[in-house]
Amino acid sequence: MSWEIESDKSYKEAVASVRRRVPMKRDEFDELSTAERQNAFTVAEVTRARVLQQVLDAVDRAVDKGTGFEDFQDEVADSLVESWSGEIPGRLENIFRTNVLTSYADGRHAVNNAPAVREARPYWRYDDVEDDKECDECNACSGVVLPADDPWWATHHPLLHYQCRCTVTALSPEEAEEEGIADAGPEIDADEGFGDEPTSSGDDWGPNLDGLSDELREVIEARLAKGE
Repeated sequence: MSWEIESDKSYKEAVASVRRRVPMKRDEFDELSTAERQNAFTVAEVTRARVLQQVLDAVDRAVDKGTGFEDFQDEVADSLVESWSGEIPGRLENIFRTNVLTSYADGRHAVNNAPAVREARPYWRYDDVEDDKECDECNACSGVVLPADDPWWATHHPLLHYQCRCTVTALSPEEAEEEGIADAGPEIDADEGFGDEPTSSGDDWGPNLDGLSDELREVIEARLAKGE
């Protein structure tokens, strides 16, 4: 599969996106609000907290140091396959690419949404990747230019699906006028769990440790103690 990642363009906002996440079991993750989920991390069918932390640490290295899928696979494959009671084709790659891409999308959003950037570049353009891997939903959104505060972005900010490679580019008023400002974004649905615009409303969230296993509580407390 042809796939590119900005491993040579690691920046602090993307790294921060990874490091504010707290590992959670799936049933606990499902109880969180949309804003809180953006600061949590889970892997389907993985219940051991130390395995979740191991995967999260490997994602962290990929974003911060530019390590690739092969490194990720070497670090976490054995633990995940054991948790799944057998290998599930494609799942390792899906976990890696989706989480790394999410971190970059969150990082870009933090940059695009900074007050100085919003003042100078108050319009956003949806950019897709035009190749044979592009899906119909992303193609429909390609090139759409709307004000950064348009409500369409609240439900159509990349990622729209697993391994979505789309991005958002901030534009000046002159650039937006030249490219053409849309009246509205296309009415397409993101896949379940995707499309929500990154938000800071859950940044002060802290997990409720009551009732958690000793193992999960230990892992979460250690991560919170680092200020991550």
